[in-house]
Order: sequence, then C-alpha cells, then structure tokens
Amino acid sequence: MSITLLVENNPKIESFYMLNLMTWLGLETVVSKKAESAVKLLEDASTEFQLIIVRSVIQKEETAKIILEYLASKNLKTPVIVIGPGKEFPGSFGHVPNSLQLKALIPVAARALGITAKDMSEKPVPDFFPIGIEFFKSLKRSVCPVFAKENDQYLLKFEKLKDFDPNAIETLVKNGTRFLYVNKLDRLEFVNNLTSELMSILEEPELSKDEQISAADKSIELLSRKLLNFGINDETILLANKNIQSMKKNARSYPKLSKLMDRLLSNKTSYLYKHTQILTYICLHIVKNIDWGNAEQEDKISFIAFFHDIVLENDNQAKIKSNLELKKAEFSTSERQLVERHAQLAAEFVQKFPHAPMGSDQIIRQHHGTLNGIGFSDHYGNNVSPVAIVFIIAEEFTRLIMDNENSPLDKENLMQHLKGEFPTSRFQKIIEKLETITM
Repeated sequence: MSITLLVENNPKIESFYMLNLMTWLGLETVVSKKAESAVKLLEDASTEFQLIIVRSVIQKEETAKIILEYLASKNLKTPVIVIGPGKEFPGSFGHVPNSLQLKALIPVAARALGITAKDMSEKPVPDFFPIGIEFFKSLKRSVCPVFAKENDQYLLKFEKLKDFDPNAIETLVKNGTRFLYVNKLDRLEFVNNLTSELMSILEEPELSKDEQISAADKSIELLSRKLLNFGINDETILLANKNIQSMKKNARSYPKLSKLMDRLLSNKTSYLYKHTQILTYICLHIVKNIDWGNAEQEDKISFIAFFHDIVLENDNQAKIKSNLELKKAEFSTSERQLVERHAQLAAEFVQKFPHAPMGSDQIIRQHHGTLNGIGFSDHYGNNVSPVAIVFIIAEEFTRLIMDNENSPLDKENLMQHLKGEFPTSRFQKIIEKLETITM
C-alpha cells in the first residue's frame, strides 16, 4: 500500500482527506501539522513516502516552500501536491488552489502515483469496506447500514438513517474497536455523505473565499438530503440558517456580478448552488434599490431564494423551467414527480420553519407561475405580490446569465429580453431596478 504524507493542521480537512485517499486510491496517510515535524518524518528511513500533500501556508509558515526546499536539498524526487491559494509552486508535481475540491485532488494524486482510471475501477474491494471508528464521531447517523465484525462475522450495528446511541461509538472505542464496516456497494455514498458532513462544520475563518464557496455548495446539497429524510428539525434549521447567512454575505462581498460569476466558475460549483447564489445577489440588488426595500425585505427575499429549489437533488432537475422541458427530460417517475412538485414541497418545509418570513411559502409556491406550486406556467396572474414579482424577475435574469455563463455579460441584451418577456407595468417597474446593477 502506498503511503502518503499529509501536511495539514485542520483536523476536519485532515479527516476527509484520509478517508477519500483511502477510498478512491487505497492510500494510507500519515499526518503532520507543520513543516518541522514533516521534515522529521521524511528523515526517518523507516517510512518511505510515495506522495506528499501539503498546504501552501500553515499559520503564516510557508510550509510547502520548506518541504520543497528540503526535498531539493536531498535530491529526493517524491511528488508533492500543494494545496491552497496562489500560483504554481516550482518543483511541485501539482497544485490544487482549493482544499475542498477533492474532485481535482484525487486525479492529480492518481497521476503522481501512476494510478490509472482502469486501476481505480478494477481495484479489489472487500464485501464489507472498513471505515475507521474515529470517523463515526462526526456523524449522528449513517446513510447506509453499518456493521461490526465479531468472530469473523459482520453483524448489523447501526440501521440506515437511524440516530446512533449517544454512547455507542464511545463504548466501541473503549472496547478497542478500530473499524466499522459498510457494504462495498454503499461505500461511495457513505464517504461522500461523511465528507459533506465534515465540510459543513468548517467555519469561515478556517477557509479562503474559494473554500467558503465550495463548503457552502456541499452544505446545501447535504441540507437538501436531510430535509427530504428528516424534515424541519433543530439540525436542518441550524444548517439552513448558516447557509442563508453565507449566501447573503457572499452576495454583499462582490460589487460586480461578473466577479462573483468568475469565483463560482473557477470553483466548479454545482448549477444548483450557482443559481441560488446569483439569484440571492440579484434579489438583494433589486430590494436595495426599490422604494419599499428595507432590511426586513432583504432577509425575506434571501430566505425565499435559498429555499425555492431546496428539495431538488441534482443539476439536471434544477435546469427544468417548463412543462415541455420536464416532459422531454429523461427522468424516472419519482424524479419527474419531484421536479413537478418541488415548489409545493419547498413551501411545505417553509411553513414549518420557525420564524419564516410572512408569506414566503406563498411566493415559493408561485415562483413558476402556478398558485399551488405544482408544474410550470408561462403566465403570471394579477394577484402576484410585489415581492413575488421581484423574485420572478430575478430568477429569469439568473437563468439568462447562467445559460450564457461562459460569455461576457451583456446587460443591454438581458434587459431587452426581460422587458419583452414581462410587458406589464408592474413587472417593468421592477425590471428598471436592474438598470443600475454593475456587471
């Protein structure tokens, strides 16, 4: 088994790196918190490292530079992958600017070790895949059945989606249990969910701006699954509020919409996340520039923007904007029903959300033009509220931007489209507020 030296001082990031490197590439990982201790490990002849993954800067120490200089001084050719903001590092094998982009890290690590896609797909996997007991300390429950090994038999320990007994993991650790097990067919779902859980508890001061966006993307995906499984409870309320605040903060951090777009595109975030973040940005701009706008209305429109598509499970579902598109989509029956009813389902969650802004459930139901939140309509009735009009205009503006996200933003063309799409005076007055948006 190849041994990797990971130089990282954040225990949460360390955890999901170790987990993913083992799951995808079969790597054993040894961790060091800083350059000094990493160099001592490299000097120890008893361990031969095939790969080094190092954060570029740890607590103002230029960790990657120190490691690379040490390797060069000893004429060692161990491949080094540097993690963190900045340009390419001379002497490194690869550079991943965002520590939460595991989809970028895993292929680079594979290339460094000469592991091909075929090797990964053909890698032998035991019927019961071991997961270190320490990883379960970060979970309240598992997305799949979990087994314990007793007398060479694998016995069900925790049921799928059932909360763990608070003392169960601690008791297992005290009894010397090192691993629990999941079925090999469930291992990727388990690992992806645990990774999302670990990312969701990262705090903003621990992360760069790029990492904050990646963490928020994963966190919203996690929240969607939890809402569908458990509904509104203390856990989902806390996660939702954290994400809403993150969306608002991001929106206010970018004077130009194009700068926010660049950040989202460079981090390869999901369509669902990009749509929600851009929508929040545009909604806040309109409300800020309208005569009845105030802090309360900004909170309300941000809340609606966050929840309107929250039950959708993937980007293909989020891109559906008409009954015709839904009919043509290659969806299963359950997917089709989810997309058709997503506004209604989201509104039902909002109704149960404590202190939800008044009327937010109604606006979410109507955001595709129907009154009951089922299906899509091309026409909006006269009973649509001013806040609903803001949201409808902002969502169409967002859709146009995302349909052309790799092209320069052309405000004039976008405005012409909106004015043609929504010719009534109530809508036109809201559209005018977008004239001042800085692209």
